[in-house]
Amino acid sequence: MISQKRHFFYQPSPLSSIICWSWTFVVFFIGVIIWLEITHFQWITLFFFVLFAVIVWAEIHFRSIHVYDHKFVVSRITNPHWLTVDLDQISHIQTSKYQLAFVANTKIYSFILPANSVIEIKELISNK
Repeated sequence: MISQKRHFFYQPSPLSSIICWSWTFVVFFIGVIIWLEITHFQWITLFFFVLFAVIVWAEIHFRSIHVYDHKFVVSRITNPHWLTVDLDQISHIQTSKYQLAFVANTKIYSFILPANSVIEIKELISNK
């Protein structure tokens, strides 16, 4: 029995993660290009650097996994309850050092997590 709510941060599957972070760095590079073209620091440059910082914070903070009361809840940036399944519905768990993959509701899900989080989530799912 899971006695407490567990919270983990994740990144989406490797290909999706590369695409998302590439677009995030485009915002940063736009700020750098404007800064170098104008040759001195402007408010528009500051705007792009602050926007970059906010996007990075959102991409890290809002991508989370919560495990509690035999529920597995995955949050995305735009949808706080993107995936909600019972732990009993999760099957075919595959792990590598930094990746967790499983099948739920006949769909394959893959997440990139820290190594210790992969181990802990696998145990939580296996112990149902």
